[in-house]
Amino acid sequence: MENRFDAERAVIVVGAGPVGLTAALLLADAGVRTTVVERSTAPGDLPRAISLQDESFRVFERIGIADDLKAESLLDTGSRYFGLDECLLAEARPAPSRLGHPAKTQFDQPILEQLLFDRAVAHPGLELLLGTEATELTQDAGGVTLGVNTPDGRRVLTAGWLIGADGGRSFTRTAVGVDLVGSTQPQRWIVIDLLNEPAEREPYAEFHCDGRRPYVLVPGVKGRLRLEFMLFDHEDADEMTTPAQIRELLRPFRPQLDPADIRRAAVYVAHQRVARSYRSGRVFLAGDAAHLMPPFAGQGLNAGVRDASNIAWKLVDAVRGGATDRLLDTYEIERRVHGAQMMKLSRRIGAVVMATHPLGTRLRDAALRLLRKAPPVHAYLAGMRFVTPPDYSGGVTVRAGGAAEGLPGITAGRALSQPTVTDPSGRTAGLDTHLGRGWSVLGLGADPDGLDPYFARIGAALVRLDGPDTDATARRGDRADVVRVREDREILTAGLPGEPVLVVVRPDRYVAAVFTPAEQAQVVAGLRTHVDDRVRAARQPTA
Repeated sequence: MENRFDAERAVIVVGAGPVGLTAALLLADAGVRTTVVERSTAPGDLPRAISLQDESFRVFERIGIADDLKAESLLDTGSRYFGLDECLLAEARPAPSRLGHPAKTQFDQPILEQLLFDRAVAHPGLELLLGTEATELTQDAGGVTLGVNTPDGRRVLTAGWLIGADGGRSFTRTAVGVDLVGSTQPQRWIVIDLLNEPAEREPYAEFHCDGRRPYVLVPGVKGRLRLEFMLFDHEDADEMTTPAQIRELLRPFRPQLDPADIRRAAVYVAHQRVARSYRSGRVFLAGDAAHLMPPFAGQGLNAGVRDASNIAWKLVDAVRGGATDRLLDTYEIERRVHGAQMMKLSRRIGAVVMATHPLGTRLRDAALRLLRKAPPVHAYLAGMRFVTPPDYSGGVTVRAGGAAEGLPGITAGRALSQPTVTDPSGRTAGLDTHLGRGWSVLGLGADPDGLDPYFARIGAALVRLDGPDTDATARRGDRADVVRVREDREILTAGLPGEPVLVVVRPDRYVAAVFTPAEQAQVVAGLRTHVDDRVRAARQPTA
């Protein structure tokens, strides 16, 4: 049996799609030796996800590919819904993001996959096994064992933990005996990606719910355009993807279609299923292996990126020592609930888009027109507030319950707002730049002084954040281990009480606790149930 790495300190990722490579790169960047197993020999190039949210870009910024991906994406987009006779029923655009990135973006998945792939190939701490199929998976109290067939023959890999990010037909999920709960949407859709689009289009994904053949139009940058058409039961998938049928579908949009402009065309069936469990011992499911959702809310890949970010930091703590079983259980607590919510949202939007019954479509249009006349409802729909962000308050959080609770942009269990900040040298960047790769403690308007040794033992970075009008003299300090920055606009420092406020930020940029010095013992006791510094201190540090 091959044992290249110390199993307890290594992680195997099955699947090198966007979710698997995101998790693998986050692990490898944190110093965890990681092996990725992938059946394909190159990045994917199929018509799949096309919409990204701000949180996904925040994760990609940590990996180092956000700027390159933005250069190939249509930023700050919205959605428009058209009913019968092409009447505009609703226009929605999310409120400006508080996370430091565009709230909604139309992107090109093959470009994302290539960026992640190139980064993985170049990473010295990541072993990428391409053309390799996982065939056997076993586990015990000490780790996992994965049998694989590589181009060079049989190998047996061992590791402390394994992430199954191997898609809807997941080998991993089957191997650990986890089933999917839900149903398969009977409607099929043909997805066509085009190049060299001559028309200038506004930055909106268009949902045309015409009651005849519903279709979706999504513009991109550099002449890219996606069109999706619903197929009917009597239509054959192979026939509908022939050049003649594609030309007929596209005639209203490209009367003179150059076949070379058809980048991809494929038929897919939208599922709405979620894994009964996201964890089986030392094995975790992520992305499509854990949840399959209709595409109408654009949540499938975004949910997968959240999965990757969530499980990666928890396994980093498991490798370093001190991660309790309770911490690892919070992966399912935090991700499965939100994933199921997004699946239901996608299904409901799909029901609106795919309606074809004459009476049903008229009633739908009338109801939406009526709702637009109610200002609160209109604001809810227009601001896309129905796409709710995750709330991890039932997971790795500690609520102190004091004067520090309820500050703007800082809520335990929610993603930390990311203001633009300036450091003493005059350099301007997002706050994340100064938080490091692991845990951090943020002092609002004051140095994070008098901290329990717990925070040093879990490797927390210390950051002081001042308001934009703070005097330069007050921003200076004696502690070399504290990074000092100031907000360019008052966001996190607004409404502070008279006493110092400290914020514990998890490695995934979610708030674990907000507290005053008097509440510190309560916070440390709560966090220790997830990451026990006393166990970590007894272990040899990871190289």
